Amino acid sequence: MKTLKRLSFLAILLTFLSCQNDEESNVVSQQYVHKYGFDMSKNEWQSRSKEGSVISVLDNGVTVTNTYNNGVLQGDSSYTFANSAIIDKIYTYNNGTLIKETLHDKAGVPYKETTNEPDNKKVITLWDKTGVPINIEEYENNNLINAKYFKPNNELEASIENQSGIRMKRDREGELLYKDIVKSGKLKHRSTYHPNGQIKSKVGYKNYNLHGDQINYSNKGDVILRMTWNNGQLDGMKTSFKNNNKMSEIPFANGLKHGIERHFAQDGRLKAEIHWDNDKKHGSERIYHKYDTHINWFYKGKAVSLKKFEEFSFREKLIANKDTFYEMVENMDDLKAMKE
Repeated sequence: MKTLKRLSFLAILLTFLSCQNDEESNVVSQQYVHKYGFDMSKNEWQSRSKEGSVISVLDNGVTVTNTYNNGVLQGDSSYTFANSAIIDKIYTYNNGTLIKETLHDKAGVPYKETTNEPDNKKVITLWDKTGVPINIEEYENNNLINAKYFKPNNELEASIENQSGIRMKRDREGELLYKDIVKSGKLKHRSTYHPNGQIKSKVGYKNYNLHGDQINYSNKGDVILRMTWNNGQLDGMKTSFKNNNKMSEIPFANGLKHGIERHFAQDGRLKAEIHWDNDKKHGSERIYHKYDTHINWFYKGKAVSLKKFEEFSFREKLIANKDTFYEMVENMDDLKAMKE
């Protein structure tokens, strides 16, 4: 826990320092205002207790207002949009410690607030364009603990309690983006949605890695893609569809293409077959035309002639140090590899 606190403090400190460095390196003009409201020179500010505000105009048109107490950030530090008086973001400090960050849209309406609390906890609130909450999420050590999710009419739509429940994510227009199933603080399943409300995709997760079957749908509800994941890696057949017709199937094993890849025409006619071995073309690549078939040969990713493929395949069975043999083939001159 102490380590996490130190890391959190360090992240905040680095963020603050980077902001400060940006300001100093891009300042066009600066104004120093005492806490009682009168202007001061930079020398007066530095010689006094550094209480009040420093207003900096950057060369990108952003105006930064930092408020200090005894030389330490205290209260709100604001950043405007470029060449505008409208506030873009506000950082709120308590004796130099960042306790809240509020982001605004270009109309000046807040849409996201992050509040940092003791014991490495934080609360993130999102609002739509009318100021209605979209969600309120509570985190501890970056794990989602409790949350509430709202419909555009401010009606509670879903919630998470004690790290388990349903998470519903909507954009600021109120459109549903995705729905998550969360158990013991971990994402188990996600469904995404098209703007018309149709399901866009369904997929499982394990330890935040894609895991299990994934199905993608068109905005009409037709299946357009099927694939299987194993701990974040494609494992099994990846199949695509168009107008309910199979267009391709690509085999994977542990994230690598392995097996025979096939492509189809709309009428179901086979258009191409490609042999793969651990993500390298190995064997024939056949392109089927109306009246003939074009065939290329590969050996461990190297384009070769049929004669060379048969020769290398035979020699591979006899050679003990196969890695050296594969390297020799890979580095072989292209003309020599294609020679019959």
